[in-house]
Amino acid sequence: MAVYLFAKNMKKLIIFSILFIVAFASDAFAQWKDSGKFNVWSSSTISRRYDHEADTYLKEVKVGKNKGFDRVVFEFTGNLPNYLIEYTKQPIMNTAEKRITLGGKFFIYINLQLLPYPEDEKLANIIIPKGKLNFPAVSEVKEIEWFEGVRDFAVGLNAKKLYRVQQLKNPTRLVIDFKQ
Repeated sequence: MAVYLFAKNMKKLIIFSILFIVAFASDAFAQWKDSGKFNVWSSSTISRRYDHEADTYLKEVKVGKNKGFDRVVFEFTGNLPNYLIEYTKQPIMNTAEKRITLGGKFFIYINLQLLPYPEDEKLANIIIPKGKLNFPAVSEVKEIEWFEGVRDFAVGLNAKKLYRVQQLKNPTRLVIDFKQ
């Protein structure tokens, strides 16, 4: 009898494990497929996946107004993290199901992965613009959360705008421009 129960429970465990692995693998693949082109105005999803060690830390987030576009810059120490940039709808929620309020009428979601919490507390306290911004395209930039190496941000826009993404070095930066 004990052998029968053990075999029955083991079969359930194996089936559950296989289903879990398949679901996780398909979700991870769908999310991190490289997509979109650099330095091209678009409203499509842009994502990149890199196979390097997690030695990257977010250093600063900057927002600036330029002729014809507003710019949001994520500056890093080390390499670029994996990232996904796409339009999203309200409500924007974090993993605790807390609603994130953000100025603007349209919203860009930015998911940065492989960003561990640093041992040096100075690297954890970064500069992020606070509150409403007075730019033609960008209304507000807000961090959604930082959980298990994933840092999510949202950019509130005054209207639906085309955007372009660039990767720059020295220092390492992920640049997102929004047409005005």
